[in-house]
Amino acid sequence: MRILDRAIVTRFLGNFVLLFALLFVFATAIDVILQLDVYVAAADAVVKRGQSSGRIAALAWVLFQFHGPRAFQFFQFMAGLLAVGAMGFTFAQMHRARELVAIMAAGVPLRRCVWAVLACALGINLLQLANQELVMPLFAEQLLISQREIGREGGGTFEVPLTCDTSGNLLHATRFDPLTGRITGFLAFERDDAGLLVRRVTAKAATWDAAGHRWALEEGSAVAREASADPSAAAPAVPSALDAWATDLSPKSLIARHHRLFAQMLSSSELRSIADAGAIDHSQATRMQMGRIGLVFVNLLVLAIGIPFYLRRGPASMLQVSIMCAATCVPALIVSAVIMAAPVAGLPPAVSVALPIAVLIPAAVGRIAWLPS
Repeated sequence: MRILDRAIVTRFLGNFVLLFALLFVFATAIDVILQLDVYVAAADAVVKRGQSSGRIAALAWVLFQFHGPRAFQFFQFMAGLLAVGAMGFTFAQMHRARELVAIMAAGVPLRRCVWAVLACALGINLLQLANQELVMPLFAEQLLISQREIGREGGGTFEVPLTCDTSGNLLHATRFDPLTGRITGFLAFERDDAGLLVRRVTAKAATWDAAGHRWALEEGSAVAREASADPSAAAPAVPSALDAWATDLSPKSLIARHHRLFAQMLSSSELRSIADAGAIDHSQATRMQMGRIGLVFVNLLVLAIGIPFYLRRGPASMLQVSIMCAATCVPALIVSAVIMAAPVAGLPPAVSVALPIAVLIPAAVGRIAWLPS
């Protein structure tokens, strides 16, 4: 049995890696062809700044900087579909070589082949979960940069409008760079419980101090409002030097407010942090966290539904079988992902995430149980 399992797992993993490489290279090549002038212009900008000695080397660096992190994003989005494709190629090759007939002739039920593929797919899905929690957050800011912004100074920067933190204080920035986490034109307003201005903080620039949960100010100053019997009366105040401003508006929280898809690239702990800061709803953060676990079950269940299409005891057209499998598994994966990601009115996040799993479990169990062997 170990020989059979080893043969199936080796072929399955080989097909998975081959499919991933081919599809990623194909998608990258199409993007490079369509945006070649943009990449060349970005490479020229790199050469002008003296960061590269040659145009070709600069172009290679620009392409690697842009598409390198997207390999992890591609794996995150396509792991489920690639597992179904790798399974199809694996069993199609075994069917063509009459290996399934040899397995049955040896007295081994075809159902025995299912568990090797599912065990291998479970490892891939756990790797996908680790990629989401550990790797994707490292490149989250870089994945927001477009082709026209890569390799250029100030690429991806945006203005921060007046943004309120959980204490009721307001933050505004002339420009914020997601890659460096640096703010220029820093302006903050501290308010009391009644919403009245207590202190105004300004700085030429600011960088985030993660350890202290504050913005470290450059040439920072603060002007406090003096107490007065008439709050509307203007009271003269003298600016004082200030080197830091504490808040829960971290760089990731600011980016999440500006880019709606940024939260999907963060880890579960970071999701909770930006939800506490008000960047996203707590229900949305909970749905994303639970959806990542639910996606593992959906991928395995859909794969189990698709396996019986290929485990045939007699001759069959693999083209027809592949079309039937794709017509079943691809919509199931897409619809399940949409249902788990979209909020359902009147249902808590846990229930909406569990709905696709509850529907797929009896279908997968029935398909495997009725598999002729």
